[in-house]
Amino acid sequence: MLQKFLRFISQNRLFDKDNDKILLAVSGGTDSVVMCDLAFHAGINFAVCHINFNLRGEDSLEDEEFVRNLALKYGVKCFVKSFDTLSYAEKTRQSVEMAARELRYSEFERIMDAEGFQFTAVAHQKDDAVETFFLNLLRGSSIRGLTGIKFKNNRIIRPLLCFSRCEILQYIEDNRLSFRLDKTNLETEFSRNKIRNEIIPLFEEINPSFKDNAALSLKFLSGVKTIYEDVMKKKKREIFSDNVIKISDILDFIEPETLLFEIIADFGFNRVQVAEIFRTFFSKTSGKFFYSPTHKILKDRNSLIISEINEPAAIFTEITKEDINSGVKVFDKGVLKFSVITKNEFSPERDNKTA
Repeated sequence: MLQKFLRFISQNRLFDKDNDKILLAVSGGTDSVVMCDLAFHAGINFAVCHINFNLRGEDSLEDEEFVRNLALKYGVKCFVKSFDTLSYAEKTRQSVEMAARELRYSEFERIMDAEGFQFTAVAHQKDDAVETFFLNLLRGSSIRGLTGIKFKNNRIIRPLLCFSRCEILQYIEDNRLSFRLDKTNLETEFSRNKIRNEIIPLFEEINPSFKDNAALSLKFLSGVKTIYEDVMKKKKREIFSDNVIKISDILDFIEPETLLFEIIADFGFNRVQVAEIFRTFFSKTSGKFFYSPTHKILKDRNSLIISEINEPAAIFTEITKEDINSGVKVFDKGVLKFSVITKNEFSPERDNKTA
């Protein structure tokens, strides 16, 4: 496995083994423990980083202690950072998973800059890439999401993508390595774990080589994505200028709706809106506006004109108990009339003038 590890690093030019200094992201699970052991035996200049998200109570503290001891075993420096992830997720109004990801990668960047590391290695392996493909397929992802996990993304590298989970576990057993078990990986209420523990085993029943074949397909898709992005970049430069798009230029392309999406997605428009805008190309509709959170598109007769939304200042007014009793509130811009009813009395109006 060591030779395969070194070969994968060399063939994909992940880093210069003899000169670069690598930060290893270590959770204490099987994958990151194997990455540590392989890096040590490969003679790589590395240190260990552990992020404690404080999501698993006492287990989180034990994970942290385990990684500190692992760093001592290999005689390398250990960086540990603890976050109140739940509070951060609530504050930033995002899922716990996305909050943890944001905290994790920002900490990697901080340590790399402060300590002179060229790259951070994370321990994703072949099975993770296949699982990510299915997750993105469920979400209706574009070709970018269907290429799985990149082995190199700027300063983040993934030197274990050549190994399957079975190979990782066999290495653990053969070398009698200790590791921490995250019990949430055995649960199935999360999408990734459902795919890992239920969906993929079904495919392997049909074809035991499923994961290897899927990895080959992902590599092929990655090459297709590179070609696709190059073509789209050139086409966008060719037809899009001064925030105006000629409809005829879009329709002349072999996949016009896809090209339209690639241009206007940068301005916050989603696939549903793209489909709606594209339909207007084949009607006499003119003067219609479409809105994203930051921009608007005017469908002119022969063009689409994109501009920023200039939001008017919001008007705030306080409604008091006296206002509620009187049923009316007069303020600078008009009059607000209202009444208080019970839930049982409420029946929404079914017309286009009522919000």
